[in-house]
Amino acid sequence: MDRRQVCYYIGIGFILLLCSALSAGGEKRHKDYTRLVELIRLEDRAAPLVAFSGFKTEMEAESHAGFLGYLNDHPDMVKRIQNNLGGKEIGWRLNNLHHRLMFVPEKRKEYAVIFESYCKDVVDYLLDRTRLPNPYHAIRTLDQEIPEPAAKGVTAFLVHNLAKESIAEYIFSNAKNKKVKIRLKGMKFIGRVGAFTTTISQETDGGFKFERDRFTIWQNSAKNPYTALMAPMEETLHILLRGSTEKGIKDQLDRFRTKRLKEVKKIAADWIRVEEAIVGGLVYQLLPLFLQTHVHHFPDQLIEKDIDSKTKLKQYTHLRKGIRTVEKLGCQQSIQIYQEDPKKFKKYLLESKSV
Repeated sequence: MDRRQVCYYIGIGFILLLCSALSAGGEKRHKDYTRLVELIRLEDRAAPLVAFSGFKTEMEAESHAGFLGYLNDHPDMVKRIQNNLGGKEIGWRLNNLHHRLMFVPEKRKEYAVIFESYCKDVVDYLLDRTRLPNPYHAIRTLDQEIPEPAAKGVTAFLVHNLAKESIAEYIFSNAKNKKVKIRLKGMKFIGRVGAFTTTISQETDGGFKFERDRFTIWQNSAKNPYTALMAPMEETLHILLRGSTEKGIKDQLDRFRTKRLKEVKKIAADWIRVEEAIVGGLVYQLLPLFLQTHVHHFPDQLIEKDIDSKTKLKQYTHLRKGIRTVEKLGCQQSIQIYQEDPKKFKKYLLESKSV
């Protein structure tokens, strides 16, 4: 290597170092997710439908009510059953009810890539601002049937749309015990942009078992773009705070020595409303700040519309109080109190005024 070559390489190195220094000292560049908002505004797709899980046998009141409504709307079908059984006086019962979760995969490459990038970026932003640990094994776009989540950590599956398929079997009979069996099948898009579930079951010794899913599902479609944009942050907070919620439930069970599963589920539903309140308050403080630097002119009114639509649901009874409580305490203190003493946070929440 001659002297000119040495000078050349040193010169290049100096230029690269100088460029790096200028970049580090200058304004940080942010990814622009304005295009994602445009994609979310496109019409939802309802196909192709792919199975997310196998069928589960479970009494699900909403599906049962839907099938009964179908029978009421089709009196000709009921009339044929009556004729088959030889008279008007017939009895009926639900024999079994199966359901499974279905999803519409995101087949548009641009949409899939930008939504996955957004999810990862907004989760990183949340964890950086709250100093909470990363709960995820992976965040990935789902395109395969009945996926298997990782054994450790939570897997976030990204889809375009979610639906529930239900199959019910009803048995009609007359006084002579002659029977007619019918099967009804239904599909309903559930309109839930995010989901993370804890299942509570009663064990043989009378105790209760809490089992959390190893996955969460995020949908990239919604009538309100803000609802879809908040799902990754919202569900991540549910995952990270669920242990504290379960602590609140268990402490209350111990105090009241509750033994009936039905009562336990009522207590759990009450605590989930508290969890929704703190999560909603944290999202309200953090997500708009992220969107300010990543989306051009994001409409603030979409945030208020999302809150208005949620507060009509029982699950979000305390949402506005949650927003006020987190605003008053601050994000870090709200998280700290909820993790250390969820009952104390609940007291703050219920004493707070709604915004």
